[in-house]
Amino acid sequence: MLDDVKTRTRWEDLPAGLRAESERILGAPISSATSQAGGFSPGSADRLVAANGRRAFVKAIQRDHNPGAFELHARELVVMAALPATVDAPRLLGSWRDDDTIGLIIEDIDGRHPGEPADGRDLVAILDAFATLPVVTGTALEALPRAADEFVSERDSWKALAADSTGADLPDWVVASFDRLADAASGVCEAVDGEHLLHLDVRADNVIIDPSGRAWLIDWPWAAVGARWVDGVPYLLDARLRGEPIDAEELLRTHPLFAETTDAQVDAMLAGIVGRWFDQARLPAPPSMPTLRAFQRSEALAGVAWLTERWG
Repeated sequence: MLDDVKTRTRWEDLPAGLRAESERILGAPISSATSQAGGFSPGSADRLVAANGRRAFVKAIQRDHNPGAFELHARELVVMAALPATVDAPRLLGSWRDDDTIGLIIEDIDGRHPGEPADGRDLVAILDAFATLPVVTGTALEALPRAADEFVSERDSWKALAADSTGADLPDWVVASFDRLADAASGVCEAVDGEHLLHLDVRADNVIIDPSGRAWLIDWPWAAVGARWVDGVPYLLDARLRGEPIDAEELLRTHPLFAETTDAQVDAMLAGIVGRWFDQARLPAPPSMPTLRAFQRSEALAGVAWLTERWG
C-alpha cells in the first residue's frame, strides 16, 4: 500500500535502479511501500517491507523536482555515512545515485513521532538523545558547517526587520521590545559556537520514539558543529508550540544537556529564532512547500510567548 501524499514522489515513480538496490540490501522483493506524510520535503519518504519481512526507510529526491532538496540529500548522505554508532540515530544501510536522483536507504525504526499525545512524556528521552552527540574530531564530520556561521540569519534578521517590516505583522510586545530582542540576537553566533555535532533541524517529525521509549534522531541534512546544548532549546520551543505541558525552565536548569548553558545564551537563541521566522514568514512559500511560512510564523509566536515569560 502506498499512501496518497500530494507533495511526495511515489515509490513506483523512483528509478528502477534505486528500487532494485533497496531489494538487494533487504534480500527480497519489496512487498509494501508506505509513504510518510511528515516534514516539508517534496521527495519520497517510504517505509519498505520486503517479502522476507526485513524493513528499511528510503528517502529520495529528483534533481529536476527540487535542486535545493537534491543538494540537501547529498549532504545528509555524507553525514549519515560518518555518524558514530554511539549517536541515537538509525544506521545508513546503503545509497543510490545517478545524475538526476539521489536516494538514502536507512534502518527503519519502529515507533512513533513524539508529542502524541501531547503530554510531555517524551521530552527527557529526546534531550538524552541530543546528549549522545559527540565532540567532532578526526572524521568527515569536521568538514560540516559551523553553527556560528549557520546562525548569521538569526543574528541579522532584526536588522532586516528594522529596515523594512512590511508584511511581518509583528505583535505589540515585539514592537515594544524590538531593541532588546535585536540586542539579544546580536550575540547568537558566539552563543552557539562550540565543538559538538549538532542536528540543527529538531522538530517532532525528525524524531522517532521506539516502543522502549528511546528517542532516535532522523533527517540529518542540516548537521553542523557547535555548542552541545544548541539542539535542545529549539526542541523545547517546538514542544511548547504543540501545547505540551512542560516546564522548559526547569529542564534548562536540571537536564545535563544544558549544564554549561547561560540565560544570555538561551535568550540569544530565542531572540534570533523569533527574528528569523518573522522575517522569513512574510516571504512567498517555496514551490512544493505551501505550509512552510505558516509553520515559521507559528514558531515565531511560540518564541515570543516564551520570551515574555522569561523577561516578564
